[in-house]
Amino acid sequence: MNATERDPSLIRDAAGGGIDIAIVLGSGLAKALGKNFERVAIPYDRLTSLSFSALPGHRGEALVGTWSGRRVLALSGRAHLYQGFTPSQVTAGVRLAQAAGARAIVLTNAAGALNPAYEAGDLMLLADHLNLTGTNPLLGAGFENPFVDMANAYASRLRDAARARATHEHRLREGVYVGLLGPSYETPAEAHYLRTIGGDAVGMSTVLETILARALGMEVLAFSLITNVVGAAETTHQEVMATADASAPRLADLIEKTLPAT
Repeated sequence: MNATERDPSLIRDAAGGGIDIAIVLGSGLAKALGKNFERVAIPYDRLTSLSFSALPGHRGEALVGTWSGRRVLALSGRAHLYQGFTPSQVTAGVRLAQAAGARAIVLTNAAGALNPAYEAGDLMLLADHLNLTGTNPLLGAGFENPFVDMANAYASRLRDAARARATHEHRLREGVYVGLLGPSYETPAEAHYLRTIGGDAVGMSTVLETILARALGMEVLAFSLITNVVGAAETTHQEVMATADASAPRLADLIEKTLPAT
């Protein structure tokens, strides 16, 4: 049995059946799993279909179990283009989730605010994105029809469900996420440009995963945890992780309340 068959089987065995929904956790968001998520951890080195290189804030393990009545695969740690991985490697977790049965995926990320109304600690529900990474996971991927419609990239029914369950304490915004290659943060001129063309928050992940998920027929729900306001002060990765760590319980609560609608 090769990795394409073995890894999904390993996930299904750990979950006690096919996965209902997958969650990908961004930088420092491991706490966004919730205390009610009963899970077992499978290190990435046991899942040979996944590529991973350790980064601060990315654990490198698949967490499998039951949360809010759903069988869940949570990927704690993702590969990034800026680490030298290919689009196929960056999106391997999406393929694994779909093969294990997931028909919907929740993507999370840490992002910098471009919208001046946003503050560090806010949550942003992704309504749309701008893919400025310079690449696409469907390039040469062998899809019979690679021309995937992205008009409803972030499922409107799942966004409706998240908004309906959000309270004032969640500090939920809704906007457009800009995906860049990274790893350097934005210059003031770049930030001004990205805001001018419609961006509300900017980061270095998520967009390729969304594209592949839609190509595989999966519904996508995505959240950015706003860790800093671009240009307001010098940005460090330590600051990003600290803000993500402090705000993650609010994100976990909103995900938990939304899961039954997926």
